Amino acid sequence: MALPWAMGALVLLGQAGLTGWLMRRGVSSRWARGRVGGSLLLLGAAACLALPLVDGAGAKTALLVVGFGLGGAFPTVAVTTVAELAPPARRGGALGTMNATVTTAGLIAPAVVGSLVDSHGAAGYQTAVVLSGALLLLGALAAVTLIDPARDAARLNA
Repeated sequence: MALPWAMGALVLLGQAGLTGWLMRRGVSSRWARGRVGGSLLLLGAAACLALPLVDGAGAKTALLVVGFGLGGAFPTVAVTTVAELAPPARRGGALGTMNATVTTAGLIAPAVVGSLVDSHGAAGYQTAVVLSGALLLLGALAAVTLIDPARDAARLNA
C-alpha cells in the first residue's frame, strides 16, 4: 500500500525539479507543466490499463505502483498552473475550488469500487484499476491539449 505513495513522492519531487529547470531555461509553461505532467499521467494510465494483460502478483503489483505512483504526481502541476493563472486577489478561491473539485473523487471512488467488487467479486478490483487507467488517460489527454497558461492568462486579462 505504501509503495505507490513512496513512488508518487519521488516522482512529484522529480517532476517539480524538471518543470522548474525547464522553465528557468525558457521553456513555456505549456510544455513544462502540461506536457511533462500529461506524460506522467499517460505513463500511469498505460500501467493501469496493462494490468489485465499480465500474470503474477509481482507484475501486477509493479503496474499498480507505477500506475498510481505516476498518476499521483500531477497535483503540483495543477496547483502551480492554477496559481499562475489566477489573479492574486482570487488565487485562494481558485485553489480552494480546484481542491474541492479534486477531492470529490475521494467521496465517489469508494462507492464505485465497492459496487464493482459487490457485483464482480475480486475481479472488481481489477476493473477499478482499469477504470482508473481510463480516467488517467483522459486526464493526460486533457493536460497535453488544454494546459496553456500563457493563452489562458491573455484571455483572462482581455
